[in-house]
Amino acid sequence: MTTKVVTILKYVGLFSIVFFSFISCEKEIENIGVGIVDNGKFTIGDFVAEVGTNSENVERVPANGVPQYLLGSYSDNEFGALKGSIVSQILLSATGDNYDYGENAAIDSVLIYIPYQTTQLDDATDGKPLFEIDSVFGNADQEFELKVYELKTFLNTLDPTDPSKPMTYYSDKVFEKSSTPFYAEKFKVNPNDTVAYIKRYMPDGVTVFDTDTIKETNASPSIKLPLNEAMIQEIFVDNASGSGFESTDNFIRYFRGFYIEAVETTTKESHLISLSMASSRMVIYYSNDEDEDTDEDLDGDEITGEENVRVKHFYNFTFGSNKSNVLERDNSNIQESGPDRLYVQGAAGSVATIDLFEGQDLPELRENEYLITGATLTFYVDQDASSDIVPEQLFIYNYQDNEQILDMLTEGVATVGAALEYDDDGNPYKYVFTITDYVSEVLVLEDYDELVTLGIKVYNPTDLPSSTTNTTISEYSWTPKGVVLYNQSEEFGDKRVKLDIFYSQINN
Repeated sequence: MTTKVVTILKYVGLFSIVFFSFISCEKEIENIGVGIVDNGKFTIGDFVAEVGTNSENVERVPANGVPQYLLGSYSDNEFGALKGSIVSQILLSATGDNYDYGENAAIDSVLIYIPYQTTQLDDATDGKPLFEIDSVFGNADQEFELKVYELKTFLNTLDPTDPSKPMTYYSDKVFEKSSTPFYAEKFKVNPNDTVAYIKRYMPDGVTVFDTDTIKETNASPSIKLPLNEAMIQEIFVDNASGSGFESTDNFIRYFRGFYIEAVETTTKESHLISLSMASSRMVIYYSNDEDEDTDEDLDGDEITGEENVRVKHFYNFTFGSNKSNVLERDNSNIQESGPDRLYVQGAAGSVATIDLFEGQDLPELRENEYLITGATLTFYVDQDASSDIVPEQLFIYNYQDNEQILDMLTEGVATVGAALEYDDDGNPYKYVFTITDYVSEVLVLEDYDELVTLGIKVYNPTDLPSSTTNTTISEYSWTPKGVVLYNQSEEFGDKRVKLDIFYSQINN
C-alpha cells in the first residue's frame, strides 16, 4: 500500500483521494495484524537506526512582510549576540489633509508610538488595568540603547530587476541612514507605559496653556519615542507646502522613513521584543492661533467680538506595510557544535541537519521486507546549556531540496509533532517527530543516492504547506528562540539522537 500511495502522491497529486485511501489501508493493516499475531503468524518488532547529524548556520532570512519584527539586543553563551533593528516607510494621513499648520504654528511634541503585544491581567486595586508584555526574550530589566534615524535607502515595493515580483529584503541587508538621530536614549520594556502627557504651548514656546492626556483606546501600553522637535519642524512643517506632500508617492521619496536601531550596552545581556508594528505611527502634536468668536478669553474674562485663541491639533503619519527587519549576529564567542551538541535557533540562526540510515541499516531493513507501522525521530534537550529561550516546537523538512516531507502532507503537523516535552521537574526535555510515511517511502527507493538530508528548524506558522501542490518550505523565520540538543555521540546513551522504527513481519 505504501508504494502505491507514494507513487500517486508524487506523480499524480490527487492528494485528497490518496489521503483517505491511505487511512483506509492503514486501518485494514492494523486489523489484519491483530489477527495474525493472535495466530502466531505475524511478528512485531522495533529497530534503532543510525543517523548522522550536524549544525548549519543560516546566513540570512527574508525580513520584510513578516508577521513579527524583532527590536532590541540579546546575548547568551550558547548562541552569541543578536541585535534586531527595524526600517519602515511612513505614510501621509489617510484623511487627505493638506498639511497647513496655520498661523503662529509651533510643534508641541512629536512621538513615535509602537504598541506592545500584551496580555491583560487582573485589575489593580485602583481599578486600572494591568498588562504583561508578550514575546520578550532575555533580561527585561537590562536596558539597551535605542536610536531613531531618517532612513536614506528607498524601500521598493517591487523588485527592480523583475517588476512582476514583490521586493524581498533579507535580514543582512545594509540600509543607509542619516548621521544625526531624531532620538537616542537608553530603553527597556515598560508594561506601565500606557499614557502620554502632551504639553500645549503658546507662541512663545514657553508658556503652557494646556496638557493633554493621550491613551490608546484599549488602554494598553506602547513604546513612546519623543523625537527632536526642531528636526521634525524642518522636515515636516517648514516644507509642508512643497511637492513632497502632494501625494503618497511623492512623500515616500521625499522622506523615505525611519531607521529604528538597537544598540547593545557593554553588558550585552539585554532583551529582544517581538512586535507586530501594525498600528505603529508618528504623531505631530502642534498648536496654532485661530480667530474665533467668543465671549471670554483664555483666562475666562468676558470680551466681545473676535479673539485670537490657541487651538490644539495633531497629524498622524502611519507606518506603511513596506518595512523590514535588520538582524545582526555575532557568533565569535559561542561554543562550537561537535559530536555532543546540536544548535537550532530561529531568526537567521542555525538548523540541524539529519542523514538517516548511516551504515548498513537500510539494506537490512529492505532485505527483511518489514511493514513499517511507526517511525519516530527523537532529540533530547541538553539541560546543562546556559540558554533559556527554548522554542515550543521544532519543524522537520527536506533540507536538501527545501521541501515538505511526505508525513507533513499526508498527516499534518499535529501528527508529525515535535512540540516540546517536559520532564517531571518541568524542565525542557525532548522533541519527538513521527515520520512513518517518510521512512516507508525511503524503504522502496530504487537507488540509495535518492536519500536526502533532512533539516530541523524552529517552527514558524509559515512553514506549513500552503496547498497539496506547493511543497516548497518558506524561508521566513522571525522567532529568536533556540535550543541545544544532544547529538549522536554514544556517550549520552539513551539521550543520543535516535530513529526508532516499529514494524510488522509475516513469519515464514
